[in-house]
Amino acid sequence: MSRTAGILGGLGPAATVYFMDMLLRMTAAKTDQEHIDMLVMSRATTPDRTAYILGQSDDNPLPVMVEDARRLEQMGADFIVIPCNTAHYFYSEVQYAVTVPVINILEVTADAVAETVSDLRKVGILATEGTISAGAYQTELAKRGLDFCIPTADDQDVITGIIYKQVKAGLSVNIEAFTAVVGRMRAAGCDAIILGCTELSLINRDHGPFGADVFDSLELLAKTTVRLSGKPLKGVTL
Repeated sequence: MSRTAGILGGLGPAATVYFMDMLLRMTAAKTDQEHIDMLVMSRATTPDRTAYILGQSDDNPLPVMVEDARRLEQMGADFIVIPCNTAHYFYSEVQYAVTVPVINILEVTADAVAETVSDLRKVGILATEGTISAGAYQTELAKRGLDFCIPTADDQDVITGIIYKQVKAGLSVNIEAFTAVVGRMRAAGCDAIILGCTELSLINRDHGPFGADVFDSLELLAKTTVRLSGKPLKGVTL
């Protein structure tokens, strides 16, 4: 049975567009009619999630997210996905505001890591300062009995700069700086590394893959979305 996916996007816009492209390429479809039905809200003017979480802004993104989630439900979405990790700080409130399921990218990613990597000792987390400070992935990994590692303060500054000053700004990425951070997390004993920001997924698209130990949260959410839509999943390498 085909189900309509509601995409609460715009957080950021490029990641939303890439997510939709992933859905198209992951679906085993030979005609237009065999693809996923999607309803998309891409409100780029949604206040910045990290700035609010860190107390750097009083502009709360939650009311906008709730309004968009309700619109998606009213338009006929059977379930909702949010292609933004940091926005899941508000996950419970968004889910409470609608009656359809809201799929949690943090849970999807943590499950994939736990199920895929044998003899897993430690998981590295690359994400925005908002996601890191909220302990979002740390909590999900701990629920699964997994140890975790977050970047040093200096390396977090590198990742934050790449996310906000390069990817979100539409500028070239300092890939050497990014891969150096990944290398230091491996050296710190990480058996797996989560790309826990959808802007980092764009780097994975343009410069990856970075290895079987690197898990792209946006790609994992896309695979889950295809399955939940009732469409056949095509094996693709993104």
